[in-house]
Amino acid sequence: MIGRCLAGVLLGLPLSAVTLRLLLLALPGNGADWLIPALILFFPLWMSLMIGAFAFRSAMRVWLTFGGANAAGFAALWLAGHAV
Repeated sequence: MIGRCLAGVLLGLPLSAVTLRLLLLALPGNGADWLIPALILFFPLWMSLMIGAFAFRSAMRVWLTFGGANAAGFAALWLAGHAV
């Protein structure tokens, strides 16, 4: 139980940040006009990831899924930075 909680807290934070950044990059002007609404959306997204961590059967699955999603998200962010 503590493993799923820690995965939701520690891996949910960067996952929600990279998700919102990728969404902002898709908007015109890199989402500069949508920065404040994205910051307001950050906390509920992080909370939903923490709650969603308890839907997995084991802590290892949460760590692998959230870790893989973080790696994919940051790789996509890195590629988006070099595509310009």
